[in-house]
Amino acid sequence: MEIERTDAYILVRGDFTVLSSAVFNGGLKEHVRAIVNAKVGEDFNEDPVEFFRKFLAQIGVKEDEVVGMMTAVPMENASIIAKGDVSAIVTAGISPSTVNIILVIKRDLSISALAEAIIVATEAKSRAFYELNVRSPAGEIMTGDLTDAIAVACCPRRSHGSEEQKEQFAGKATPLGASIYDAVRSAVRESLRSSGWRAEKSILERLRERGVQIADIANAAFELFVAAPADAKATSELRERFEREVERACSDLNVSALIYAAMLLDDAVEKGWFGGEFASSDASCIVADELIGIDIAEYIGGKNALFNFFRYDTKKPGILSRLPVFLDDAVGGLIAGCMSKMFAEEERTTMRKTKEKD
Repeated sequence: MEIERTDAYILVRGDFTVLSSAVFNGGLKEHVRAIVNAKVGEDFNEDPVEFFRKFLAQIGVKEDEVVGMMTAVPMENASIIAKGDVSAIVTAGISPSTVNIILVIKRDLSISALAEAIIVATEAKSRAFYELNVRSPAGEIMTGDLTDAIAVACCPRRSHGSEEQKEQFAGKATPLGASIYDAVRSAVRESLRSSGWRAEKSILERLRERGVQIADIANAAFELFVAAPADAKATSELRERFEREVERACSDLNVSALIYAAMLLDDAVEKGWFGGEFASSDASCIVADELIGIDIAEYIGGKNALFNFFRYDTKKPGILSRLPVFLDDAVGGLIAGCMSKMFAEEERTTMRKTKEKD
């Protein structure tokens, strides 16, 4: 096996039997001399077969001897991991988010073992996505993407050997399957990281992944704020101060932990892992969400924030009415705490100025 790597493609040369979902010469192919993963633009809208015919002519590879897939992920973000007789060559990215896996196994596998290898590799890819907490723009946990492709190649003994002499199994329970799983999982993780994906993010980033912008938080906060018409400029300044207060509060690990706990609880409720109908319907017997909100509010703004939280929790202005069971109270607590703290500081400043004037 030889691997050729450029900015435009990764080419794996050898003598393979390949089972793949590749866009060019996919399916089960024998006598494959090359597997290619070609770089295309994010706005690619050509016929893939015609693209490969032109592309292969440029690099001097025969059409009937190649299996081809394409990606918008830069080749510099590719990861190549070897585990024993298994090599995983992976390009993975989020926006562009295609994951292409070339899996080369230096053994002769039966067709069923090739199919098993695809199952194991796909499971390993999904595990890597889960471990890195990869989420869609809507905040859903991702296990892969719409245009992912895989090619599993083995090295058959061409001169002799019956089907019975081939590797019959490649499941996770076998040493071969374990190597496939480890190689793909590691390569997908490494490529995603090279593409800029971070498993650990600030709580404000996590909120944005769930469609909650800081502007939405401010809108909900000031929906219950009543100001005189002449105070429009002052209200605008207060809003800016409030957003800065939210950013400061969310930089506190304790506040972030409570909000993140609410997110995880909502995930568990949505998937049916926790709480059943009581939690999904926000039944009156479920008070853990309010406790999270109260803790956040009081931690930020003291005892006054407790009463402010009940006000926001009852009226649920703006985005609070659209958030799931636990997150609406967590964000409500964040709003109540920050508003209470901001106006307490405003009052102390006014009192100090009054004393200085007297």
